[in-house]
Amino acid sequence: MSVPQAVGGLFETCIGVTDLDATTRYWESFGFRAGPEGALDANRAEALFGHKSALTSRRLLHMDSDHGLIRLMKWNQPINDGLGVRPFRGHGNRWAGQFVRSASDISNHARVAEKAGQPVYDVAPTFIDLSAYNPDLFGGKAPVPFHDVIVAVREFSLVQPYSRQAFLERFNYESAMLGKYNDDCLFPATQIVHAGLMLTADDHGVFDFYDQVLGLQRVSDHPVTWDQAMASRGAFGLIEGETHWSVNFEEPRSGSGMNDRRSGRLLMFRFGSDSALEDQSDLAKPGCLGHSLLTWRVRDLVSFKKDCAAGGCTDISDVQPDEFGIDAFTCTTPDRFTWTFLQA
Repeated sequence: MSVPQAVGGLFETCIGVTDLDATTRYWESFGFRAGPEGALDANRAEALFGHKSALTSRRLLHMDSDHGLIRLMKWNQPINDGLGVRPFRGHGNRWAGQFVRSASDISNHARVAEKAGQPVYDVAPTFIDLSAYNPDLFGGKAPVPFHDVIVAVREFSLVQPYSRQAFLERFNYESAMLGKYNDDCLFPATQIVHAGLMLTADDHGVFDFYDQVLGLQRVSDHPVTWDQAMASRGAFGLIEGETHWSVNFEEPRSGSGMNDRRSGRLLMFRFGSDSALEDQSDLAKPGCLGHSLLTWRVRDLVSFKKDCAAGGCTDISDVQPDEFGIDAFTCTTPDRFTWTFLQA
């Protein structure tokens, strides 16, 4: 591929909601703000997204970011309640990641919400030793406790009916383009820096679409055994002896150095069929409540649609304006996730 089709990082995480204003207030606590609104009638929504219901959407912005945004989608007649507060383990499951100043502060709020009887599911903050996880970036040797600086992340996962979030708190490192913090909110946080996706497949080739067709960079691709797992052991409910595969993609401009890595990533987690994950894809597609769709911008939408068909995508809609008047089409990629691609 001479010129990648992908433009920038992951554009939007799309969330089906019942109340645009209430959900906007929630995300304002994490640094977002209300942006433009748009609507489709039932026939146009069905033509683009595959669900026949009138739709009103609102884009949530984050400071001056051109990616890592949120699209709230209010369907007049949702298909179902979506993933709800199910854990992350399941084919078709998805979530959004942000860097935050304090994961513990958000964890405190989860405890108060739980005490008040609100539906929440969370995984206690997990320690990720970045020196061990990525030694080339952090000195190449294991740190000596109580002597060396520990370069690490604490990850806290929180699931609520209309939000599925992984919060990452950094310790002793910065990365200039890996998220921009908005400190003027309840929980100082970046835009969405990655989307997490879990799937069941025995053919590792299902990932080829993302680098060979969309033009992303495959920056890591490796099996993770149960004894090697850090955050995923608790977050994914790993069974002792179980192995899964971690495949990470970054946008075309992202570099390998700490100050060259860019946000807007895809973190993909593949389990084999022997792991017997529940198929939750019908709870996480357009028309459902909760996290149900992702979008990416491309250079030439019409030619990219042809590439998608040749690359094994199915259920490809016609190119047409979305709620915001941007030419778009929706399809199912070879890993069985639904995507909407937009003309940049």
